[in-house]
Amino acid sequence: MDDLKKIQLMYWPGRGLMEVPRMMLAASKTEFEDGRYGMDDLKKIESDLACNLGRMPAIKIDGEHTVGQSAAINYYIASSLGYMGSSILEAAQIISIFEHLRELKQALYKVAEYGTKPDPEKLKAFFTAGATDVSGIAERKTRSERGMVFYLGRLESLVGKDGYAVGGKLSLADFLIYNAFAEKLTEKDNGLPEDAQYKAEPFHSLKLMEAALEKAPKVKAVTKTVASNSAVVEYLSKRGKQSF
Repeated sequence: MDDLKKIQLMYWPGRGLMEVPRMMLAASKTEFEDGRYGMDDLKKIESDLACNLGRMPAIKIDGEHTVGQSAAINYYIASSLGYMGSSILEAAQIISIFEHLRELKQALYKVAEYGTKPDPEKLKAFFTAGATDVSGIAERKTRSERGMVFYLGRLESLVGKDGYAVGGKLSLADFLIYNAFAEKLTEKDNGLPEDAQYKAEPFHSLKLMEAALEKAPKVKAVTKTVASNSAVVEYLSKRGKQSF
C-alpha cells in the first residue's frame, strides 16, 4: 500500500468515471485536488493528459507521475488506500466484479444508447425481463437477452453476506457496486438540464432499481455499507452541483 501524499484528479465537472475514485479518497479521509475542467480549460492540463491519449480522466501523483484510464485510476487509488483486498485472490475477485458491472452497463446501452433518453417500456423490460438463468451454467442461447435480472441475480451469489462484497471489509468492489446501483443526484446536487434528468438515477430509474435490489439483499446491503459511511455522507453533502 502506497502513501498518497498529493493527488490531483482531472475530469469533467460531473460524476462519471471519476466518482468512484473521489469516494474512495473521501472515505479514507485522504486529501485530494478535485480538478474539474470544461473544454476551455483543457489547455491548462494538456501535458498531463498524454497518459490517457490526450483525454480525461487522468490523475497526477506527487506533482510528477500521471495515470490515465478509469480502470487504472481505480486500481492505483484502491491499492494505495488498502481497498484492493488482503490478498492477490481478493484483488482478482474485486477486478472480476468490476468486469461484471462493466458488462451490465454495456447491456443497458443496447436498450438505452449512451446519452439518449431511454424508452420507458424498453427500460422496464431491461430490469424485469430477458435472461433469467441466475444460477448454474449460463445459457448461451439467451446471452443476447441478459439484463438486470441476469447480472444482479448472478452478482448476488458472489458478494459477501456481511455487507461487504469481498473479504469482509471495505474495498473497491463496494464502491463500484454503490456507484452502479445506488448513486443518485438529489435536489441539492442535481445540476442536470431538464431533458437529462433520467441521468440522475441509477440505471435511469430509481424506482425500478430499488425494486430490483429487493430481490438481491446482499448486494443491497453492500450499497448501504457505502451509503452509511460517515466520510462518504460528508463528501456527498458537500460535492455541489453535478452536470452529469
